[in-house]
Amino acid sequence: MLKLALTTKWITTLVICLLLAVVCALFAQWQINRSVIPNSDNESWTEVQYVALETVAEPNKSFTFSEISKEGSQKILTQVSTRVTPNPAHAVLIADRVQVDGTKGYWLVVPASTVNGEIFMAVGFISDLNSAKIALGQAQLLYVAQAFLPIAGRYLPSEAPEPALETNLYPTMSVSQLINLNQSELPAYAGFLAVTKSNAYTKLPGVDPITIGLAKSDSQFNWLSAFYAIEWAVFAGFAVFMWWRLLADAYRKQQEALLDSTQ
Repeated sequence: MLKLALTTKWITTLVICLLLAVVCALFAQWQINRSVIPNSDNESWTEVQYVALETVAEPNKSFTFSEISKEGSQKILTQVSTRVTPNPAHAVLIADRVQVDGTKGYWLVVPASTVNGEIFMAVGFISDLNSAKIALGQAQLLYVAQAFLPIAGRYLPSEAPEPALETNLYPTMSVSQLINLNQSELPAYAGFLAVTKSNAYTKLPGVDPITIGLAKSDSQFNWLSAFYAIEWAVFAGFAVFMWWRLLADAYRKQQEALLDSTQ
C-alpha cells in the first residue's frame, strides 16, 4: 500500500486533504479564541462618540444601552446628549462613590426633566461628608435661569435600592428609589446620566467633576464558539482520515484485480 500511496495521484490527493485540514484547524483556533470573552478593565477608551439620549432610551422602558463598543483595536465610548431643566430643590447625595484615581466620596445628584420625561443626573463629586452636605444645601438653592440646557454624559444603569443612610443621603444610585422620593408625575428613564465635564454644580466649593472608568466584569465562556471549535477540529481529522480510507479502498481493489488476473 505504501507503493500506491507514493504515486502522483495519491500524493496530490494527500496534499489537498492536508490543505483542507489546515483550513479547518485555523477555523478551530479562531473559534477557540472567540470562546473566552475576557473581562473588561479600567483602561481608557480610544474614541468618544455622542448620540442623542432619545435615540437609545425611552422613559419607562428597560435599560438596554451598552456604552462600550469595539471596532478592531478601537474601544469606543458612547456618551449621550440631551436638553434638561434641572430641579435642584430635590437634589440628594449618593455615598460610596469612587473616582478613577481611587478617591472615595459622594455624588451630588440632581433630578431634571427632558422633553420626554425625568432623568437623574450625577453632576459632581465631593470627597468628604461635611463638604458634601454644604454643597447639597447650596445646590438645592441654585437657580438655573435657562430651561432645557444642553448637557452630555454617560448613560449608566440604576443600582439596587438600599435604606437611606440619613435624610437626602443614600448608599446606592437607585433610580427607582429616587423616583419615589421625588414623587414626580413624569415618566422616568431607567438609567441615570453621569455628567463627567464641568458644569454649573462643579463651580460650587468642594465639588469636582466626576471621573469614571470602565466597569469590571467576570470573564465569560462562549459554549457555542467552543462547540464550533470542536466541530472544525473533527473536520480537520476527517479530511486526513478520508484520504487514508480512499487509499485503503483503492489498494484493496488493486489486490482483488491482481488476484483475479492470476486465476
